[in-house]
Amino acid sequence: MLDRPIRSNQRTPASGASTVAPHIVPQSGTTLAERFLLLAAVTTLPLEKQLPTVAGMSFSFLIFAVLAVYIIVNRPRALGEIWYHPVFIAAYAFVGVVILLEFSSPSSSYQETIRFAQMIAGAVCVAALCRDRSGLAVGLYGHIGAALWVSTVLYLTSYGMLAEMGTTSNFQEASNIREQVDTGITANKNGLAFVCIQGAIVAVALSLSVRFKHFRILLLGIGIFCIVAAFLTMSRGAAVMGFVSVATILYAHGVKQAKALILVSILGMGIYILVPDAVWSRMTFSTEVGESGRMEARAQVYTSALNHFSEYIVAGVGAGNFFSKWGLENGFYRGGGVVGAHNAFLQIAICWGVLGLFMFVLIIWCVYCSVPLHCGRDQLSLALLGILISLGLALMQGHGFYSKTYAFGIGMLVGARQWIWPRGIVSAVEVNRCPSGGAGRVSTDSR
Repeated sequence: MLDRPIRSNQRTPASGASTVAPHIVPQSGTTLAERFLLLAAVTTLPLEKQLPTVAGMSFSFLIFAVLAVYIIVNRPRALGEIWYHPVFIAAYAFVGVVILLEFSSPSSSYQETIRFAQMIAGAVCVAALCRDRSGLAVGLYGHIGAALWVSTVLYLTSYGMLAEMGTTSNFQEASNIREQVDTGITANKNGLAFVCIQGAIVAVALSLSVRFKHFRILLLGIGIFCIVAAFLTMSRGAAVMGFVSVATILYAHGVKQAKALILVSILGMGIYILVPDAVWSRMTFSTEVGESGRMEARAQVYTSALNHFSEYIVAGVGAGNFFSKWGLENGFYRGGGVVGAHNAFLQIAICWGVLGLFMFVLIIWCVYCSVPLHCGRDQLSLALLGILISLGLALMQGHGFYSKTYAFGIGMLVGARQWIWPRGIVSAVEVNRCPSGGAGRVSTDSR
């Protein structure tokens, strides 16, 4: 049955009281099939490069294609209400500006722009599925599911080897060990660490608000399990993401000092005890030239970007030009090819200058404005906040700004803001609901 909008029940205001304007909510909540599709899309994303492609299309791309077809056929009204959200409008404007800037640059390439447009289309699909608390809960628990199976694989393939290595003497030695570790999954190690951290963030956020003691302990254990697994990839960025995101959700939730100290102590002790000693030697950053006669890759890239700032800041050099001639000649060549800037904002500035950077920051601002107030009141909004913080930190640590993980984060936020918290404030009525998110098809959103 196609979703038809109805108006939520409106009480007659008392004499002299201001009338509360009703809001439109979808009549039909998410179906079991929709929740299954969303769960499958989230949990199988780390296998994107592991599974064989079909006609050049990855498994994840095919799942998003199925989502798009389903929504167009069965949820056209929800799609019609969500596609012009301010976040998406800003994204469309960014794509248009980038196309014009890339067209004017030498060796034009639109691959990056196409991938970003596909990511936004995926976010629209996810937003159309997060029409109620059940849909949002499935999306969040899907992050835990993906983190659990990835963490399990990392423990089975990496933990024993790292534990046998003992303590390493410096960053370079730890990096060499990292190259030798086979995770068993065809994916970037930093990407696998990011999956684990996101699942850990959701688990910790949900554990703060769940009323059931045993389930709270289980979620906290899952959080520690996934954080330690993220450390097994020796990813410095994952460590920063985990620390900042957990600190943010603790602050947003308003955890009392004693409770916060207990939780942080449990997390800290668990991580310190379980993480192999070889990992800690790589948790440093330096711009100095090492024993190999060169700086580490990230420091070299940042230094090159700073030295050539005046060449790209006005109009950029173009994505196609950067990944060919310009990057090759200006210090971005490493490991047999041109590497990205390890920072999405810096990458966009290099490719499309200050105008492209401004349009991208506008998207970030629209996302920030869409975050509902008082996220700490509700476990789902708190977990969603943690996901968004991790995505923001990922932009500062990697040059890929079109990953499908952004589609899930942005899509869940826009869908939740459109239908669950349409007035931009998390209702106190929704505090301490069951972990699954409850039925909750109509948002009360009372102030």
